[in-house]
Amino acid sequence: MPWFLVAPLLACAIVTLGRADDDTPRKPTFEKSRPKGPKQVLNPLPPEQPVPPKIRFGHFKPHNDIDNFILAAIQERKARPKPLCTDWDFLRRSSLDLVGVIPTAADVEKFLSWDVKTRRAQWIDHLLAQPQYADYWTSFWGDLLRERGRIRGVPVNAFKNYIHDNLKKNRPYDAWVREMITAEGKPEDNPAAAFFLRDEGNAKSLTVTVTQTFLGIQLKCAECHDHPFDWWLEKDFNGMVDFWRGTRRQAYERDTVMRRGRTQMIPRFQVVTNERRAAGTFITGQKSEKGRGREALADLITRDDNPYFARVAVNRLWAKLMGVGLVNPVDNFSARNPPTHPELLDWLAIELIETNYDLKHVLRLIANSRTYQQTSVETLTPVRLAKAADTQDETTPGALFDGMMLRRMSAEQVHDSILVATGRYLPDDRRFTPSIEMTYPPDPRSFLRIFGVTDRETLIERNPSGSIQQALTLLNGQMINEAVKMHPAHPVRYWQKERRFTPVQMVDAIFVQILTRPPTPEERSLALAYLTGGQKDTLWEDLQWSLLNCREFQFIR
Repeated sequence: MPWFLVAPLLACAIVTLGRADDDTPRKPTFEKSRPKGPKQVLNPLPPEQPVPPKIRFGHFKPHNDIDNFILAAIQERKARPKPLCTDWDFLRRSSLDLVGVIPTAADVEKFLSWDVKTRRAQWIDHLLAQPQYADYWTSFWGDLLRERGRIRGVPVNAFKNYIHDNLKKNRPYDAWVREMITAEGKPEDNPAAAFFLRDEGNAKSLTVTVTQTFLGIQLKCAECHDHPFDWWLEKDFNGMVDFWRGTRRQAYERDTVMRRGRTQMIPRFQVVTNERRAAGTFITGQKSEKGRGREALADLITRDDNPYFARVAVNRLWAKLMGVGLVNPVDNFSARNPPTHPELLDWLAIELIETNYDLKHVLRLIANSRTYQQTSVETLTPVRLAKAADTQDETTPGALFDGMMLRRMSAEQVHDSILVATGRYLPDDRRFTPSIEMTYPPDPRSFLRIFGVTDRETLIERNPSGSIQQALTLLNGQMINEAVKMHPAHPVRYWQKERRFTPVQMVDAIFVQILTRPPTPEERSLALAYLTGGQKDTLWEDLQWSLLNCREFQFIR
């Protein structure tokens, strides 16, 4: 495990130190590990977007301004970018990244019918207009906001529905962040109140969430003592906690329910505020015209001159699509951890601000770039990154962005893509519920938890590694073995009855449906030979099962 994950955990575990002959506990000072000198925060964003460098790099042509920054850095390092990926890879990658599911054979047929010069951009616009965009990105923001479907005294899935509604409407990102921080009243009337009620109004938990999610700062390490590896002090943490003073949850009604034969009174909660108790000192030292309290906190976090908010947001989107952030780790924004491409980070942040915090706009820019559309490889050359003067240099694979990383699918992507491949996405059959319709966090024994969904109790990244349990679930799990069975809406039925496909066309179509590519000649011959004997439905089910269990299926290439 890398030092930046292990060291804070070890440091925060030692909260009281003292001599054997001294009964008075004292807090650790971390004199050796803490940076020297006065506190440093990020530099303000420049007043205007950095000018993209003019680049001439052989036949490697930029698609948009993002590529000018990336290609200039690659050229400076005397490296060479990878060629553009095939249409097959682009279709699969963009579909999984933007809507969370693989494209169907029908989607591929539609794409290939479009003009070759414009179809990639047209496909990206098509994906961002789909309802699955909001479905998929709800799980992403749900992780960051630690959304839970069952919050005491709140309607089931109220918080998830609020996140989903904002994404569906493509509301400005800063607007719904302000709403969540300042929300008052009943969650039935104001669903944003579920953000406060999710932690039962615990000011320390809320402080950890807002600083890490919206500012990219792991302030939890300064909750009990000064931060062991950064300039943040315990008083900085307490100053952020004070913004929540005077705000609490209040029971306003009680429901009578029967549980295990006994009558219980279950309270419903709302958020109430006493403005006279409001306080707070912002972590960067900035002041708000709104004074103190949650209104001031929301203003200070989302204002355009906050050096963290917009940068952190675009870095999260970049890391989600590219596999590596411009700042790594994504939750470690610090003067001690500068970005790999600072001008590009500022260019994207200002682009987000100038487009009224339009998340789709940033995703569209990234997906249309040549950088995103490069060929993927399993391993990229580690790049030595210059850190701050008092820290060690590190190597981060993929941080030069001279190729795309081969990434493992998320739990939702695997689950929902199986449903898409077998014609069972959004059916009436409750055995095949899409992930958006599930209550989070799922049961520990469920498909999603086995494939990496966390319990959302803390802000931790999902483990991207595979496991034996995942392999066994795909081999023998009830969901996949039920999904591959023939049914009236199965694509194989459609190809047989409506399209009148030949056996060769059928095999080609099933490969495209599941792996988003046609079979090789050898694969086609093997599949046709297998399909010649036995009961046809069973043979088609076996072929699907084998393709879904390919290593290739589980990766975004």
